[in-house]
Parts: sequence; structure tokens; C-alpha cells
Amino acid sequence: MRVPTRFLFETRKDSIIRNQTEVFKIQQQISSGLKLLKPSDAPGEFTLAKRIQVDISKLSRDLSDVNSALTFLRGKEEALSKVSDILAKAKLHAERGVDADSTEEMSSLASAVEELFSEAVEIANTSVAGRYIFGGSKIVPTGTSYKKPYDDAELDRTENWTSPKGINPNTTLGDALKIKEGRFLLSVFDPNGNLILSANISYTDSDTIVTVANKINTSGGGFVLASVSPNGKLQLSSSTPGFTFSITDDNMGLISELGGDGLPEYHGDSLSLSVEVYNSIIDITSDGRKIFGDPTKKVKGTLTILRDLIDILRFRNHEGSTRELLRSAVLQIEEAYELVNSERAKVGEKIAFLERREDLLNYLKTQQSIRKSNIEDLDMAEASANLTLKESITQASMIAAVRAFELTILRFI
Repeated sequence: MRVPTRFLFETRKDSIIRNQTEVFKIQQQISSGLKLLKPSDAPGEFTLAKRIQVDISKLSRDLSDVNSALTFLRGKEEALSKVSDILAKAKLHAERGVDADSTEEMSSLASAVEELFSEAVEIANTSVAGRYIFGGSKIVPTGTSYKKPYDDAELDRTENWTSPKGINPNTTLGDALKIKEGRFLLSVFDPNGNLILSANISYTDSDTIVTVANKINTSGGGFVLASVSPNGKLQLSSSTPGFTFSITDDNMGLISELGGDGLPEYHGDSLSLSVEVYNSIIDITSDGRKIFGDPTKKVKGTLTILRDLIDILRFRNHEGSTRELLRSAVLQIEEAYELVNSERAKVGEKIAFLERREDLLNYLKTQQSIRKSNIEDLDMAEASANLTLKESITQASMIAAVRAFELTILRFI
């Protein structure tokens, strides 16, 4: 039986097209590095690969949460380590005060503790990744409803202020309050809350309260008017409607002596912040009041203890033997030191747990990635060999087809 020429032609053409399709597919696989380009390539394996990808994504989110929590806790661990060092130095100063023989030596020790106090306030306001680590769950640096966890509250954005206490206008600050050289920050704000003036005002033990009022008038740019009443009370008022002023960073406690507590107020909260990591809930917060104290609620802590030590060293507002008071302060510092190091141990335990969990998650993610790779990824050597083979077959088919259908005179006989 004679086979029609058209049948042979169509058979050869289909073979060539099929080979070219396979070559194109292999070329796509090589360019993408994947052997599964669409579900129809291998429906079961394709579905499994996508399911594994979901697991990998979840593991990646857990790892991201672990990294964030570790960054937060490591920042806290470092902050607590610094607080521990501060308390150790404060204890040394207090012990030296017990053996001090002169007012000058006590004053020098007080100045050293004041520097430690300022450093402790800065640490108490430490933030990591936009969140204050000792401020509970609501404190964020960009918020308008909350301040820093520990913020000066001596004169906070007011238009008028009169000190509850007074000083004899003819008495120097050194004689009245046992104050040496100090300074405070005067800030003025417009009705929109924009800072328009910031001035550091210094005072010494030889100044009177009237001298301080004159310095405020000189440095206040006319925005703040200061005067002293006959009984020695400092009076401040804004000269421009809607403008407010504040006095903070009073390193020698002058304003606190006139009616403040001399301590930053605590503006945090005790609500916990927890993260869920691979079916485990980890609380990463620390209540600042427990570590640093809360002067508004008479809760003792690092800041309140340091402030009390400063007052003792400067012979302020206390009765009894200075040496006995300093010995008592040493005991309070030791208790605070133990509390801080206990908190450090808890933080270290959480860090160790999260580091182990991080290792586990990395291992699981690696294993799932290997599984996915075994399903999806192309064996480049095998694919290259197949491509070469298919290209050779295609070329051979085309050559054979050309030769089979060459036009000769015999086809017309």
C-alpha cells in the first residue's frame, strides 16, 4: 500500500514541532532554574511545594519576631548592666562619705552622684526600635499622648508659676539651701507647641533668689517675666498670650527646693508587651517603676535612692547623723543592686531561650527550603544534557524531513 506524501509530511512536521516544544520548555526551565513551571507539570509536587512555601513564610515571620525580641532584650540587658555599674559607683561614693572629713569632700561626692543620677535618667528613657524599654506598652517616642517614661516635671509647659516655698531675698542660695554652682534649662513654646527659645541659666551659692529672677529675665528674651515676692517666692509668667514655658534639667535641684520633688516623674505603665514565637509567649517588658522607682507614688528605686543620697551628701532636709544616714543609704543601694541584677538574670534567661528557639527555627527553615528545592529546583547538568539531546534530535528531524521531501524529477514521473 502506498503511503500518501501528505501523511508523511504531517508526521514529520508534528515530530519537529513536538521536539521544538520540548526544547523551548527545557530552555525556560534552565533560565528560571525551576523544573516546575506550572501546576500541570506535576500537580501533586506543585501543590506540595506551595504548601512548603507557606511553612517557610511562617518560619520567616517567627524568625523576624525572634530577632526583634532579641534586639529589645539585648538593649535592656545592656541598660540594666549600666544601672548596675551606676549603683556600684554610688555605693562607693556613699561609703566614702561615711569617712569624709570636710564639707568640700562631701560636696565633691554629691557632684559625682549627681552625674550618676543624670546618667540613670538617660538610661531609664532608653528606647529600642522606637519603643521605650522601661515604659510599659503605651510609651512611644513619636506619640502625643505620652512623654518619656521618666521626664522632668518641675515646671511643665505652664503660663504662670509661683514657688510654694520662699527664700529670704537677702540670703544667698548657699546659705539658704547649701547649693553650690548649678544650672537649669529654660524653654519657651509658641501656641502650636514649637520650641522658640532654649536657654541654659547658671547660678552659684553666692546668688540670691532675686539674682536668679534677673538671670531669667535676661535670658528669657522677654517671653518669660520673673519676679520675687516680699517673702522670697519666685514668680514666673508668660508675657505673650498662648505662649508657655518650662524649666527642666535642674542639676542642683533649685526649683525642687522651691516646691518640686526634684525627680523626673514616671509616665510609663505596667502593661506587658509579649511576642509569640513558635507557639511560645515571651513577655519582654520591664516595669520602670520597679527598677527606677516612682516618686509620684513614693516607690523606691534607683533614681529615688540616688536623689536621697545627693540630699544627704549636701546636708539637705534631713535630721540625725549624716554618717548613719549614709550607712542606711548603702543598704538601700545594695537592695537596689540585687534587684537590678535579679532582673538582668531574668532578661538573660529569656535571651538564652530565644537564641535556642532562633537556632531551631533556622534549622527548620533550612530543612523546608531543602525539601522545596528538591521538588522545584532544576538539575542544571541534567537539563543541559537533555537540551543538547533534544536540539540534536530536532536538527536531525528537520534534516530528514528536508531530504524526504526534496523536489526531484522522479516525483513527477
